Parts: sequence; structure tokens; C-alpha cells
Amino acid sequence: MTLKKIAKMSTKSQISSELNDSISNVLGKNVKILYKSLIRMESRGDKVDNRVLVVTSYRIFITTTKIPTRIDNGFHLMEIEALESKKANHLSITLIHEHKPVSILIGEEGSPEGVINAIHALTAAFDDLFPNVAMEDIISKVNLPFPLQAVCGTRKHSTCGDFSNQYAAMCDLCQTPFRAEVAWDIDTIYLAHDIRLLHLKDFDHLDQRDLIPLLIALQHNTWFTGVCGDGVRVGSEAWEALSRVLRCAAPPPQQLSWRGASLRHDHAARLGHALARARTPPAMHTIDLSQNHIEDKGAISVLTGLANNPDGIRHIALSQCGLTGKTVSHLASLLNDNLCHLNTLTHLDLSHNNLKDDVHHLYNFLAQPNVLTHLNLINTETTLENMWGALLRGCAARLSALYVGRNPWAIGRRPRDPPPSFRQFFTACLALTDLDFSYCKMPPDALKSLLLGLACNESAAGVKLNASGALASSQAAHVLESCIHGVRCLQSLDLSDNSMEFELSGIVRAVGKNHSITHLSLSKLTGKRSYAPPLIQALVHVLQEPDTALTSLDLSDCKLKGDLYGLLNALGGARRLRTLDVCGNLAGDAGARLLAKALQCNCTLHTLYIDRNAFSLQGLTDIATALRRSVSVRRVEFPASDAAAGGRGASERVAALWRDLHERLASNSAASQTHRLRALALERAWGGGEAGAALAAQAAGALPPAPLPQALERAAAAAHHLLHQYLQRCGEVFAAMGGTNAAGELVPLQAVRDALAPSSNTLQDLLNEAVESMALAACESVESADSEHAINTDPDIPDLLTPISHSGKLDYLNLATPLGGRRRERGGRRVRPKSVAEQQCSSNEMLSLPPLHAEAADALADLPAHKLRHLVKGRPRRVKTRAPSRPITDQSQDIDEGLEEFWRTCRTPPGSEEASSLSARTALTSRSLHSLSSLASASPASPASPSPLRHSPTLRRDDTMYSVTSGESTPVLLECEVSRCKSSDNVGTKASSSTPPPSRSSDNVNAMGNGCARAAGKARPWSVAGVNADNASCTTEGVEACVGGSIVGITPGAALTSSMLRDHPLTPDGGEA
Repeated sequence: MTLKKIAKMSTKSQISSELNDSISNVLGKNVKILYKSLIRMESRGDKVDNRVLVVTSYRIFITTTKIPTRIDNGFHLMEIEALESKKANHLSITLIHEHKPVSILIGEEGSPEGVINAIHALTAAFDDLFPNVAMEDIISKVNLPFPLQAVCGTRKHSTCGDFSNQYAAMCDLCQTPFRAEVAWDIDTIYLAHDIRLLHLKDFDHLDQRDLIPLLIALQHNTWFTGVCGDGVRVGSEAWEALSRVLRCAAPPPQQLSWRGASLRHDHAARLGHALARARTPPAMHTIDLSQNHIEDKGAISVLTGLANNPDGIRHIALSQCGLTGKTVSHLASLLNDNLCHLNTLTHLDLSHNNLKDDVHHLYNFLAQPNVLTHLNLINTETTLENMWGALLRGCAARLSALYVGRNPWAIGRRPRDPPPSFRQFFTACLALTDLDFSYCKMPPDALKSLLLGLACNESAAGVKLNASGALASSQAAHVLESCIHGVRCLQSLDLSDNSMEFELSGIVRAVGKNHSITHLSLSKLTGKRSYAPPLIQALVHVLQEPDTALTSLDLSDCKLKGDLYGLLNALGGARRLRTLDVCGNLAGDAGARLLAKALQCNCTLHTLYIDRNAFSLQGLTDIATALRRSVSVRRVEFPASDAAAGGRGASERVAALWRDLHERLASNSAASQTHRLRALALERAWGGGEAGAALAAQAAGALPPAPLPQALERAAAAAHHLLHQYLQRCGEVFAAMGGTNAAGELVPLQAVRDALAPSSNTLQDLLNEAVESMALAACESVESADSEHAINTDPDIPDLLTPISHSGKLDYLNLATPLGGRRRERGGRRVRPKSVAEQQCSSNEMLSLPPLHAEAADALADLPAHKLRHLVKGRPRRVKTRAPSRPITDQSQDIDEGLEEFWRTCRTPPGSEEASSLSARTALTSRSLHSLSSLASASPASPASPSPLRHSPTLRRDDTMYSVTSGESTPVLLECEVSRCKSSDNVGTKASSSTPPPSRSSDNVNAMGNGCARAAGKARPWSVAGVNADNASCTTEGVEACVGGSIVGITPGAALTSSMLRDHPLTPDGGEA
């Protein structure tokens, strides 16, 4: 039945045209009226008033019959809670917020025709608003003496279940403005991407009141299956609207996700109450309330509301919700009591909750046969050694992702042996793909059982193992190194946030022997940088192995600085590497220059991450320029941090750099013959075949253009012509049968071109492969001819060292002898030589990595022509922290050398009266001035005495420390000797003349000579002792306290003053004056 027939059967004829016009004027011209009828409305007592019932698209109005008319009552269709009929012509409408129902009489007494027509009008209005939803599902109580008939609406429904019209109706219900942008986004974006979950994040720019009609519109919508409010904080009114949707929705929502929205336990309690009082059984199978502090009270309320789901729960995520073992026990009891949940629950996330060991009920659930595929127990304070028996019995067949990181292995400090079920579980897993043991300080035996269990697993493949921060000791690292090469089911290994002191270089070499691991992550490594060079060398060795399987490497946030240069220099020889992440290593512009060179040499790298490396705009420009010659790089993450730091005030330059970078990468998206030949030239050049590389490079520019585009265009034109002729003949046949000939072109030329496009790509690939094989054969033939010519150039000179080279005993000589003059063998040069920029910008000079595949014959043949160079001879020497045990002497100098300048710098020259009186009062022992005896063994008047002279160190103060150099003495040295002499005199006769007194400083000063310097960073300021010559008095303890018992150059020294010389006279012969 249609609404037009209902209108004809109604009492519309009894309404005058003046009353119709008055009603239209009151309601407005834009309001669409679906039904009008005269009614009698019951008022006080038995009194009945004449009214007009008007049904519109969204509302029902009751107006007066007088002209001009007015609206006596009105309510929204969604406010109707019940429809009842006590008599044949009686209709009672109960509203949600009204206790007294609206009671009306339609038609003649005893005739139900008026009530039936009114109910059909309401059914049509609801069908216009909610298509494919019965009115009994919308109105909670319908009690009528006759059956309802299906009535079609008056309008055509829009996309997404007519959501735009429903949203407009709910805006009318909530008295909020209609936002056209919301309707457009739903009808366009959601429809195009087939999005069935309403994301409130797309509309969080609206006011909180504008979200209320958006949520209520989901109440009877058949397009959306749930709502996602991740990160959206809603008010109490919006949350009440969501509760209403869950309580009254038909069909009921199936998914609810509200992560990180600052929900509390009262929000969850209202949500659980709405699920428990739902009009229809809840069908929600997915709920995610992670990162909301709902506590046990809120979580138990929500789980109780979901327990009545007859279809079972599939996904439960309650991560970081402040839960304890109480909630887990309730959840386990719920799952165990309802068998349907055992057959439906696939995802369980309880991570970042303080569950501790109160999870025995959960273990009982896991031990039963279930379909769980994803289990997340990260950071739950659950001991790991107790759970493997349950997992082995119930989860071994289907579990694919297991996350148990940041949990202790056992309760006690002393670890016990792992249970047998631990190894048996990893051997029996059939579908395991993700395994997370990050920051689990497992004992070495447990790690060994894990690796051996995976090694014995013949069913699993492509497993990703996360062992970040899991290496607790060098013993665990040794276990990983010895076992990892045999685990063939691993695809990815994450060793991030481990210490480089655990010999990671050995682990990397072991990973290189595993031909199934394609991704290795070594990000955020800790430890001293002195362990970095062996690690880099091991990485280079693995990447340049011809049979390596490693295609992705992550070295982000390691702060390697100059140590990264060795890896960048070796990128050209990495033949399988596809993805490289070197973010956060502070390589500087020198690293950018080396990376630019590497990009021009590498022919396999596709993806590159280089941010946070302290690259300036010049360094980024170098990389962008190098991409012009790159043949493989297709994606480079834009270094936003470096560009923002270096591009302050140069925004236009940064924008130009960004455009340039994308233009360079766009050329590598489509492979062509030129790219293939350039990659082949790079490969031959790195392999040592100069002739083949030159041939490939020349062929890249000399080959004629591919004939496929022109041929395919001709083929498309010919096919289009044939199709056009065939369709003309078909049209003639239809015209002969009495039909009409279709006008226009049925198959355009562009459609034929689009149909041939896949064939064009396939043919281009075949052509590229054929050209590459031809170029490879040509390169090998040229190289073989070149090698024969090099061997037969001088046949008269015998190669005497060839038998020795085959023995392999002197292969190590290749490490120190550069190959020059002879033709390089294939694979001989694998690392680019060090750059000057690297030496200038890196304080830690890295050793040049040796060739990995060099023959000993070449090295031995070049021995007579090249001098051997020691690799470590050029290392900077350690700063000495101890003085030499023997005195430093020099036989080539005269004893008088330096004496005149020494006495000239002193304030009190020797021979003066002041010095004589000082010498008479103070007697110095020969032992106390043994370091000055070489200077004063002869009289100053006899400078020609041929006694040996020991160099006294000279104090020099630079920017970092006080250092002592070999040179002439200074007054500070003399003061040091005086202080040492005074300290020795205090000892008395108990101390032997040959045994120096103990020092109060941390260094054994008396056992050291004057050529020692304190380590950097311990320098102290100069002492002010002796500045005031009139008042300063330096006693034995005072002088020693000034210098601290240490040698000159380490502790502050006081300048030698006249008062000190007066009290302590010195003579050249070291005796009394």
C-alpha cells in the first residue's frame, strides 16, 4: 500500500481549503506534509475537542480547526514510545518524556478505518526515515487490534543507509543546526572507501552538542556497524546519547572502540547498564576501551553487559585500564561459562595492567581448546614460567601473535630451569608469526630453550621475534650467537635497546649465516662507542655477503656519529639491501656527503630513513642531488627535524628541496632499460670489472628508444578500427530485424588503449629482462678478453709467488697491503675508501675495512713494489697518566744550556745577599734536590763542565689541561722542588734518603718524574700562593698544601717570590750556602 491510497481513504475531504492553507502557513512551506485528518481529542473528563492530525517527515502536529490555525501539540517521531488502541476508532500515543499519553479519536464510532490510515501514515513516515527497519523495532511497544501492513515511503533513499536524512531528522529532534559538511563527508568519503565504522575523530572539530545527533542517527542505520571515538572526549550528554543507541538500536551495533578518551568507571558503568537493558540481545562482538582508567568496577560492568551476546565475543581490548586480577577472574569465568565465547574469541589484550599472579582462571581458559589468535600480556607483572602448560594444551594450533614483554621470568632472584612445556610450545606452534619477549630478562637457559624450540618447529614460517632489551648478560648474548643461525623460521629479529658491550658483532655475523632473516633492528643501542667499530664491521661483512638474506636494516637512534661512516662507505657493495633506517645517528654533513656517494653507487636500495642526523640544508641538498644518479631509490622519508632546524629563515629553500627530492624519486618509480643498464654498470664496477662497467654505462646512453609505445599505439588504432567495423555490421543486422541502429561510437579509442595498458607493462618487463641478459653476456665476454690480455701481456716474467699464494698462509697480508697496479679481481673492492670529510669530522677514526674476497697472489705479487703499512700505527696514542720511572736525559746538550734563562726568570738571582742569607739559615739535603743536581752539579762560573743535563719539564697551560712538556725549567718547577724538599725534611731521620715520602695525593708523585701530565678534565686553576711578597710565608706544611704533594702541571703552582728565596736559598750545587 502506498501513501497516496491512504490519503484518498482519509478524511481529507472534510478539511476546507482555507484550513489547509492556514496549516501550511503555520508549519512552513518547506515542511512536507504526508497525512492530514480531522480528529477528536480527549481533554478533561469526557470533553472532546475537534483538532487536525498532521503527519510530516519528522514530526506529528495537532492543530486547531479555527482559522487562523495554531499548533496545539507537536512531537517528534523518535519520541514515540508506545502505540495502543483500546477501541476501534481510538489511538493512544505515549511519549518518552511524558507520563500522560496523547489520546485521540479518528473517524466514526466503531469504525477502525481512521486509525488504520493514521497507523499506515506513521509506517510510511518511519520507512522514509529508516528504510528496511520495521516500525515494531523502532517503537518499543505497539499494541493494535489489527496487523500492520508494509507501506512504502514517498522518497528515494540516499547512500549509506540514508544516513544524511536520518542525521537531519536527529538535528530536528535535538534542536541543533544541520551541518551540511557532515552529510557530505558521509555520503562521499565513507561511501567511496566503504567505511562501516563511524569515526568521531573526523568530526571532533564540531561542538559537543553537534555530536549528539550524529550519534543518535546510528540508532536505526543499516550501513554502520559501530562507532569509533578514539581520542575524542565527549560530555555527559553525548555519552548518554551513545548509551541510548546501545539500548534502543535496531539492528544493534557490533563494534565499539573508544581508546584514550579519559573515560572513568562511571562512563563504563553507564555503558554496561545500557548493554544489560538493551531492547534486543546485544550483538557487540568487538569492544576496545584501552587507555581509559575505568578500573575493575567499570570493566566488570561492561563485561557483564556483553555476556548475553548469543553470537559470542571476538575482540576484547582492555589495555592500560587500571585492572587487577579481579577483572581477569570475572572475564575468565564469563568465557568459561559460555561455550560460544570459546569458539569466537580471537583477540585478547590485557596489557599494561597490574595483574600479577592472580590469573589462574585465565590459565584455565587458555588450557581449553579455543580459537585465540592474538594474546597480549605485556607489562602485567605475570611470571612467565607458569603459563606455557596452558598455552601448549589450548593455544598451540591457532595462536599467531604472542606478546609477553616486560614481565619477570620467575618470582625468585635465582632463576630456575625452564619447564619442558616452554620448549614444547614453540616446537608445536603451527601458526605463530609474532613473538614479543622485549625487556624480559630471561635466563640463558630459557633463551636457549626458546631458540631450540623454534629451530625444531617445521610448521611455522615468517616469525618476527622481538628481543629488545632482553639480553641480560654476555652469557645470554653468547647463547643467542650460537643458536640463532639454526632458527630457520625467523623472518625478523629485533635487538634494539641492548648494550653493544654484549658482543653484538658476533650476533650479527651469526644472523648473516641465517638465510631466512630478512629484517634486523639494532636501534637505540647503548654502551660505549668503542664497541661500535666491530659492530659496523660485522654489519658490512653481512651486507656484502653474496648469499645474505638481509634486506632491511634499522640502526635508528644509536648516535653512532662518525662510526656510521664505515657502513655508508660500504653501501655500494650491499647487493640485497632494500630498506635502511639511520635516523638519529648525528652523522653530520660529512655523513650526508658519504651517503650521497653511496646512493650513486647502490643499485638495490628502495627505502631510506635519514632524519635526526644533524644534516644542514647543504647536506640535504647533497643527498637530493645524488638521487639524480640513483637507479633504485624510490622512497626517502623527508627529514623534517633536520630541515626544520637548518631551514629557519629559509622556508623557500626547504620547499624547493622537498620538490626536488620528489622529482628525483619519481623517475625511479617506473623501471626502464636505462635504469637496468646503470644498475648493471654499478654492479660490474663494484665487482672489479671496469671493462664491463664501461660497456654497460655506454650502452645506457647508446641504445635506441624502445619501440613498444609506437607499436602499441598502432595496435590500438588497428583494434579500434576492427571493432568499429564489426559493430557497424552488428548494427545493420539489428536494423534489418526492425530495430534501431545505435548512434555514436560504442567503443572509443581511449578504452582500447586502457585495455592494452597491462599488456604494455608486461611486454616492457620482458624487453628489459632480455636487454639486461644481453648486456650481461657482453660484459662478461669483454671482461674475459681483458683478463686474458692482462695475463699474456708479459709471458716471460714468471710469477714466482703463485705457489705460495695458493697455500693461503699469507692471506692476512691483504689487510695491510693496498692493491695497486694489478687488475682487481671481482669482489675485490667492497668498501669505498675513506673520505677527507670523514677524517675532518670524526674524532674516532675508523679502520678501513679490508677486502673480503681478495686473492693472496695479488697481494704477494705487489710486495716488492709497495711498502707494508701497519694498520694501527697511525692511531693517536693514549694520554699518559703516569710519569716515566726513569729520568729523561739528553746527552747531546751542554750543561750550561738553559741556565742563564732559568736564573734570569727567577725574581731573586743566585749570588745575591738575600739568597746567601737564605742559604745559610736553611740546609737542603742532596736527596731533596736530586732532580736539580743535574743543573747545578758544577759552579755557574764553570759552564763548560761536561756533566749530563736532564731536561726539566716546562709548564704549559692550554685550553683543556695543564701539561708538562720537555723544555726549560720555570719558577713554578723550582717551587715544586722546594715543597718536596720541605716535606722530606719533616720526616726526620726515620726516612731513608733513597726512599721518597708518601704523598697525600691520589697519584704516587714521588715515584713519578717531571714528564708526567694529569689526565684531561682534572685541571684546576692556578694558585694564588706567593702573590703578596711582603706578607706571604710558606712553611713546610703550607707549601705542600699549596701543591698538594703533586707534580707541576697537575696541581696549581705558586710563583717563586723573593720572600720564599729568602727563607729557602738555593745554590747551584744543591748544598748549604
